[in-house]
Parts: sequence; structure tokens; C-alpha cells
Amino acid sequence: MNRLLFLLTCFFASLQACIKDKPKPELHVLPNATHHGIVICNEGSYGNNNGELSFLDFETKTIINQLYFTSNTTSLGDVVQSISLINNTYYVTVNNSNKIVVIDPNTYKEITTITSVKSPRYITQVGANKAYVSCLYFPNVYVLDLTSNTITKTIHVDYPNTEKMIYLNGYCYVTNWDTASNVIYQINTGNDSIENRIHINGQASHDLVCDKNGMLWILSGNKYKNKSSHLTQYNPLSNQIVQTLPFISEQDPFRLSINTNKDTLYFINVDYNGTSSSNGLYKMSISDGTLPALPFIQAPVNSYFWAFGLDSVTHHIFLSDPKGFTQQSTVYEYSNTGNFINQYTAGIGANSFLFK
Repeated sequence: MNRLLFLLTCFFASLQACIKDKPKPELHVLPNATHHGIVICNEGSYGNNNGELSFLDFETKTIINQLYFTSNTTSLGDVVQSISLINNTYYVTVNNSNKIVVIDPNTYKEITTITSVKSPRYITQVGANKAYVSCLYFPNVYVLDLTSNTITKTIHVDYPNTEKMIYLNGYCYVTNWDTASNVIYQINTGNDSIENRIHINGQASHDLVCDKNGMLWILSGNKYKNKSSHLTQYNPLSNQIVQTLPFISEQDPFRLSINTNKDTLYFINVDYNGTSSSNGLYKMSISDGTLPALPFIQAPVNSYFWAFGLDSVTHHIFLSDPKGFTQQSTVYEYSNTGNFINQYTAGIGANSFLFK
């Protein structure tokens, strides 16, 4: 939520004036455990303790909101950043509440809460009973024991804001979204030590994926801190940068993703003013030597996209409009060719999708 935090630094007072007292949440019927659909992570509006989970049911084409409150009659927390399904259990990071909430995926009831973390961002499983947790405000990667649900170790890196991670061949590659950082870390998951600092062109790495050829694609940059973005292709076997593709300074790409076949990249470009310039979902082949000039799906007028998901079964595309984080989000469904299919209403600040 770094981009949102930056904007709120400038407009916090006015946003607070726009957010009315929160109404008491309404109870909803929980989805059946066998239903096929999407669990939606709604981060909420910063400082208002209204992050939540929703479920988009593919059978009924409806969204069920406030899953956590319905099962636990309490708030999930402030800034629900991410949700991961690990060992048939949901792990939900709530970064401004400094906790990870462990949830039963069938009942949405809380199993336990891990509070020995600061500003958790994302969780990546790196072993049968071990995961890594990235951190927003501190130069840390936490080591999480999945059996006891306790933090057993802290790996210290060079700068705050460790971000997205990926596990590959016994190593975890960790991005570092600090504007002073021009590396990603290669961490040996056997002994939890940094074995390599991989230098990239540009600063502030934040997203990465692995393609069908075993190449890593790394997205870096932060427009609002005057760090231009780059897309870097890296070969982890040879430890060589294959190519670096620079974005123009006006672009602010994030949510780098890859399809099921691992041959097509997607990312969102955002214009927070809602104009048509560099504002939408972009798509490119891993064999392309240039960045796409135009969006594959243009964001609606006076809005922008925040979450992206690709259904591996239907190949339908799902995108969210967070509506400025002051009201419920709109989730759009598109065909694999980019044609609009449907839209739904989720919680506040829908930022990611977990397909079930």
C-alpha cells in the first residue's frame, strides 16, 4: 500500500473528512466450502480498521462480503495487505495492525493471530513447514514456522520495505521497494542467509515472477518518489541480466503477474487522476523485446485498476477499481480477449484475488 500511503500523506486531512462513521456490518451467509470462486482481499481505508475478505461465487455470479466479521464478529484489522493459501490454511497479513491472522478456509474463523511481526506485507512458502514474510517499515524478512505459527528468526537486509518474493530451486528471491535499493536478495532457505545481492538497473524492486524458461522478471521503480520503472529479465542459473526494459517517466507499473503457461506477462499502469494516458492493464509475451505501448484493457474513465487476477480455468481476467479507498470497490470481469463480461461490488480497497 506504499502508493496509497504516499497519497494519504498529502491528503490525509481531506480524506478523513470524507469518511463517515462506520455502520455496523451486516451479517451475510458464508460461501459453501466447495464453491468455485475468488476470495478477495480488501485492504480497507487506511486508519479506519475496516479491512475485510469477500467471496465472488462463480456459480451464482454474486459477491458475499464481510466473511471475517460474519464468522468472528470482530474486525479483521487495518490494511489487509495480502492473503495466501498455505497448507490448506489462509494466512492474512494486516500490515498497519502489525499482525498475521491465520484463518480456517472452510469456516473463515480465526485459528490464531501472529503478533510478533511488524508491518507484514506478503508471505511465501519456502518449505513444508516454513515461510518467509516481507516487511514494510523495517529491513526484515521474517521466518515463520508453519507448524507452531510462530516467528523463529529475522533475516536482516539492507533497506526497509521488503516486498514480493518467489521461491525457486531452494532459494527465495526477495525484492526491496526502498528507493535506495538497486538489488534483489537471493536467500538460501536452508540456512536463512543472504547468498547474493543481484544488482538491477533502477531502484525500488517490488514485483517478480518466473517464466516457463526459468527466467525471473523483476519490476522496479516508484514514480511518486522520482524513481523511473524498469522491467528486468534475469537468468538465475547464469546469474546474468538478460535485458532491461525502461518505462517512460510518466508510467507507474505494478502487480506484475504471469499466466498459467508462464509465457505471457501482465502488469497494471496507474494514473491516479483517471486519465486515459498509461492507465490500464498491459500484456506482453516473454519473447517481446519491447514494452507494450497501449493497454490491453483500458481503465474506465475517471478511475484506475488496483487488483489483477487471471482464472486458470476460464482464463477470464478480473480487475478492481478501489474507488479512492473511501467506498466499496468495483470488480470487473473480462474475457481472455479483453471483452467486458460483468461487474461486482466488493469491500473497500480490493487489492488482490485468491482463486479457489
